[in-house]
Amino acid sequence: MVSPEILHKTDVKGVKVGLASDAEVRETFVDMHERLSNQYETKGILLEKMVPPGIELIVGLQNDPQFGPVIMVGVGGINTEIFKDVSFRVLPITKEDAIEMINDLKGKQILKGFRGSQPVDMDMLGNAIANIGNLGTDMAPYYESIDFNPVIAYPHDYYVVDAKIILKEKPRSEAISKSQPDSSYMDVFFNAGSIALIGASPERGKVGNSVFESLVKHEYKGKVFPVNAKGYPEIMGIKAYKSLEDIDEPVEVVVVTVDLRFVPDLLKSCGKKNIHNMVIISGGGKELGGERAAIEQQIKELSTQLKVRIIGPNCIGMFNGENRLDCAFQGHERMLRPQNGHVAFLSQSGTVGIAFMETADAFGMSKMISYGNRSDVDEADMIWYLSKDPHTKVIGLYVEGLGDGRKFMNTAKKVIREAKKPVVVFKNGRTTRGAKQALSHTGSLGGSYAVVKGALDQAGIISVNSYEELTGSLKALIWQPVPNGSKVAMVTNGAGPVIAAIDHFEELGLVVAEISEASKRAFKEHYPPTYVVGNPCDITGSASADDYRFAIQTFFDDPNVDIIMPWFVFQDDPLEETIIDVLAEFQKQKKKPILVGAMGGPFTQKISDQIEDHNVPVYHSVTSWVSAAGSLAKWSRVLAGTQH
Repeated sequence: MVSPEILHKTDVKGVKVGLASDAEVRETFVDMHERLSNQYETKGILLEKMVPPGIELIVGLQNDPQFGPVIMVGVGGINTEIFKDVSFRVLPITKEDAIEMINDLKGKQILKGFRGSQPVDMDMLGNAIANIGNLGTDMAPYYESIDFNPVIAYPHDYYVVDAKIILKEKPRSEAISKSQPDSSYMDVFFNAGSIALIGASPERGKVGNSVFESLVKHEYKGKVFPVNAKGYPEIMGIKAYKSLEDIDEPVEVVVVTVDLRFVPDLLKSCGKKNIHNMVIISGGGKELGGERAAIEQQIKELSTQLKVRIIGPNCIGMFNGENRLDCAFQGHERMLRPQNGHVAFLSQSGTVGIAFMETADAFGMSKMISYGNRSDVDEADMIWYLSKDPHTKVIGLYVEGLGDGRKFMNTAKKVIREAKKPVVVFKNGRTTRGAKQALSHTGSLGGSYAVVKGALDQAGIISVNSYEELTGSLKALIWQPVPNGSKVAMVTNGAGPVIAAIDHFEELGLVVAEISEASKRAFKEHYPPTYVVGNPCDITGSASADDYRFAIQTFFDDPNVDIIMPWFVFQDDPLEETIIDVLAEFQKQKKKPILVGAMGGPFTQKISDQIEDHNVPVYHSVTSWVSAAGSLAKWSRVLAGTQH
């Protein structure tokens, strides 16, 4: 039965297969028409050739609000929404992208030959999916979603058995964003020699007081002009001004802490004074809707018209680890500012941004941007600027939603390919509530995170699942060398966490290294028979620092090992504190990455801190430990791909 109202035709007995005669066809036609045409809007009954059983897949197209046209591949037929085993990519795609999507599937093994069945030709299937992708790109202005389900695959052929197409009410001319990143005036935000603070206040507890104190009472050396309409003669001993236009010296950046309704006039003053940079800390814009959203829209339009770059509204602003420019309104007595370093961090959430600033004191920060509502400067603009920043080597992001997802993805690809800087993203807001009302399989499975995850993978971005994994991965990437591959060797004096870690290896693209025969012989000759040697190497609760030294050195010398992951039970008495020096010696060699795991109380924390003083990262949960290894392995694969 062909009907725009029936998605699951089998549920209403709208599909009949295996008809063996003309009589059966006539009988089925009459039955189906009489039962369904009175209940649903129907277009007719489709008669098709019966094809033999094969492997059922779904290939879907969808116009995503963040990324435009995307393609989905998954386990198909009636099992599509049961298993939800799907992979997404942003269009256009290549045959190689299509094969990578297939390899993302948990059910990929059935396509590669399972229990004596013949494998499906991957080149043939990859070309078929890429061709459907070409259709999705060319026809993007016209459809909401298209399902080809099932696509039945055979060893050397395939059939598209059924399709459902949902068209747009009106064609959309700009279905594929062509926006490019804009880093104009971005450097001024971080290297301004003069700042005007609108709303600077002498009153403790006011945001304008806290931001002013951050700028003038600590390490930033630039000029700061306090502005307050109340007409204070001075604030904190510095001459104050009643308006921005009263300042008779050059101003490079305007920081705003007053209500958004004053910002349009401030932007006009910026235009008169040739100021091109504004940070709006104040909230209460589009997140409140109605009139407040209209004010923010006016701000956006004026910023474009007057060529004023804006960070915010509803943000903390920026921090520069080198010159200590600091817009945060959290007092120094309550919040630590990080040491200078080479990790940059972008956060849609101010709360996550300030937490990261404190976390980053361990490994150092080059730049931090809390960008809030991103009325102008967005994630793509920021990472493009950071790609050219000599002080930044690794970029981390916390995002809740992407404005122009395609712009971000394309920019991240360029950053990774051209600047060779890893980009790590923790994306929150992963629910699919909006997808529940979708009229297609692709729509219902294309919840925000499913599509975003596919786009991140496609761009070569490292995606993580928690704040702890984010900070842990950044720490590994900035402190440790890039591995040659994903083969992991592990040594421990307590086996439990190691076994738990291995359970995560496959999903993270890690493998347990098959250590060389030379390594196996060395272990057997060196260790007592009570030790369980191999990989993992369990040197039991009797292990000493020298026992660990021998295992790590053996793994260092083994060509089959790429990443070394020692787990420590520091509470065990035989393990001396000299293990700190052992790890420091290996770190100096920078030969292979070493990621340490340990759980415990104050003593464990003390030893961990001393190990990290030597830039060897320590992880206090199995998930963050193994995630960091996965991030290093992913970056190794991405870098290898950029060389071709």
